[in-house]
Amino acid sequence: MRIVLLGKPGAGKGTQGEFLSKELGIPRIVMSDLLKREVESGSELGGLIKGYMSEGKLVPDEVVYMVLERGIGGLRDFILDGFPRNVKQAEWLDSFLSSRNTELNAVLYFDVSDLIVLRRMMGRLVCERCGRTYNIFYDPPEDIRKCSCGGRLYQRVDDCYDKILRRLDIFREETEPLLEYYRKRGKLVSIDASGGIEDVRKEMLSILRSLEHD
Repeated sequence: MRIVLLGKPGAGKGTQGEFLSKELGIPRIVMSDLLKREVESGSELGGLIKGYMSEGKLVPDEVVYMVLERGIGGLRDFILDGFPRNVKQAEWLDSFLSSRNTELNAVLYFDVSDLIVLRRMMGRLVCERCGRTYNIFYDPPEDIRKCSCGGRLYQRVDDCYDKILRRLDIFREETEPLLEYYRKRGKLVSIDASGGIEDVRKEMLSILRSLEHD
C-alpha cells in the first residue's frame, strides 16, 4: 500500500506511523529524516540542502523532490510522513507515482482539535537522561521535576504556547488545503485522533483493512 499521513502538530501521526510501518511491514519515509541523512552523507546535494538550512531558508521544492525520489527508490509500498505539505507538492507526487503506473491508496488525516494539540504539546515533559516522555495532563510523572530513572525533566523549546500556535497557523495556511485536494480524489480518510493511542490504532487498522478488500 502507498499511504500519506496528514495531521496537525501533536495529532500523533508520527507515533501511529511508526506502529503502522511495523504492523504492515511497509517502510515509513519521513521527509525530515531524508533531508537530514542527505546532509550527513556529505553529497553535493546534501551540501546544497545544508546551505539553505544554515541560512534559515526553506529547501526548494525541486530539491525536496530529488531527495524524495532517492528515498522512495524502487519501493512499491511506503508510508509518507511530512510530505506533501502543500497542493503543489501533492500534484508532483501524483505525477511521479503516475509515471510509475501506480497511485496512492489512502491519505490518512488524524483529526484533532487545537485545544487537544495544545494540551498534548504544552503538557509534554522529556527526560534528559533516558528520553522518556510524560504529559502532565495525561501521563504525569510522580515528581514533576524528575523521571522515574532519576533524570531531570524539561520542556522542549518548541512546546511553548506561541510556537505551537504559529505551527497551527502554518498548517492551516499550507497543509489544510490538501484535505480538499485529496477528498475530491477519493483518497482522504479522516481518523478521530482525539482518543487514546489504542483507540486510534484500532480505527486506523479497521479502515485500512476495509480498503484492502475494496
